[in-house]
Amino acid sequence: MIEVQNLSFSYPGASSKVFDGFQLKLESGHTYGLLGRNGTGKSTLLYLASGLLRPKKGHLYIDGMESAQRDPLMLSRIFLVPEEFSLPEMSLQKYVSLICPFYPRFNEQVLNDCLSAFELPDVRDLRQLSMGQKKKVFMSVALAAGTEWLLMDEPFASLDFLTRGELQSQLLAIQKKLPRTIVLVTHQLEEALLLGQKIVVMHPDSTLRSFDLTGFSYPRDPESPALRELKREITDECRKPSAE
Repeated sequence: MIEVQNLSFSYPGASSKVFDGFQLKLESGHTYGLLGRNGTGKSTLLYLASGLLRPKKGHLYIDGMESAQRDPLMLSRIFLVPEEFSLPEMSLQKYVSLICPFYPRFNEQVLNDCLSAFELPDVRDLRQLSMGQKKKVFMSVALAAGTEWLLMDEPFASLDFLTRGELQSQLLAIQKKLPRTIVLVTHQLEEALLLGQKIVVMHPDSTLRSFDLTGFSYPRDPESPALRELKREITDECRKPSAE
């Protein structure tokens, strides 16, 4: 479980807080979609959860361990996929050998299966890949890491619709075989409806509202009356002004 208790956070030099008394609980075993306007703290929450940022007040716990402490056991349970990243200029084999010690449950068979599904079975040198191919490789590594928590910040941004669809389909397939908890930040409601079992809408005043999609089976039919009604309800929630 991710549990956020009365958390406050602001960036250095900022005139306003990103979070002020923020409370949140995310149960294990689900795929969450985080939605909200720019500035509501969606990406910041992932960096706080991974311990890369520290709250000014309050606490954030992952499976009972405080994220700010960056305990090695906690870090081995999470994998962060940032919106922007770069792969090192080396072979894939060398890259995997460097990160494996940090993820005891890293599964090279899952890595190879993902690369094959992405039509990259023979990738060797990370320097020779396009951005779309790099995202496929990094997503494959993230899924193969075997962590309990997969934190993803706009992982499909800036991709063509074919590559985006391939990545989304593979994520669903792997999640079905090897379930883990996924927290997905996205600006695309359709993406959250496609992938999420629960959707959390975050507001600038640190309030939120959750929606349960566990009753909708995969693959989802975006034209189903029930899903269209839920989409309308979530859209209305996202449009609500701050309570301040």
